[in-house]
Amino acid sequence: VLEVLRSGILAMGPRTHELETAWAEYCGVKHAVFMANGTVAQEAILRSMGIGPGDEVVTVSFSFNATASAILQAGATPVFVDVRDDDFTMDPELVEAAITPRTRAIMAVHMLGNPARIGELKAVADRHGVALLEDCAQAMGARYGDRGVGAYGVMGGFSFNEYKTITAGDGGMVVTDDEALYRRAFAIHDQGHSPLRLGVEVGQRP
Repeated sequence: VLEVLRSGILAMGPRTHELETAWAEYCGVKHAVFMANGTVAQEAILRSMGIGPGDEVVTVSFSFNATASAILQAGATPVFVDVRDDDFTMDPELVEAAITPRTRAIMAVHMLGNPARIGELKAVADRHGVALLEDCAQAMGARYGDRGVGAYGVMGGFSFNEYKTITAGDGGMVVTDDEALYRRAFAIHDQGHSPLRLGVEVGQRP
């Protein structure tokens, strides 16, 4: 804490960059952007994807309300499906039945540490040409196959809220392998700036 205070860079500096780099490596993706909280992370994902008014996002009804509120904040419409069995994650068959011509994405929610049925959901997304997104707020550290959650969708979002697996009091993270989406997410989080963490000067605006 003293090191950060004495550096004169209290936010979005080298320490933030270290966390983002470590988190991206931990998840098995190329890019990570630290956010104010998990809800902001999910909204940034949707806005980075260009999802907004007139679009539908299929998600699960059993989740914290931030999943739906992020979709609403982006101007899109949440379409809810139920869980399957007793793992409290969304039923891929119900997801497929809920897809319409307005569907832009499937927002998978990893609930209570249980990874969603990523393989099945990815297959549904691919069949219908929609994006698979991941809400990983309640499943930090969960793995599906040989990778961590957040690494399978086009983008994934995490929460560091006080009630989550790893807490910083609050905070969030967006992860992706797509550099263009990473740059958009960074711009959304920092007033339109291009990625910049290692200096005090203002980054270029794309």
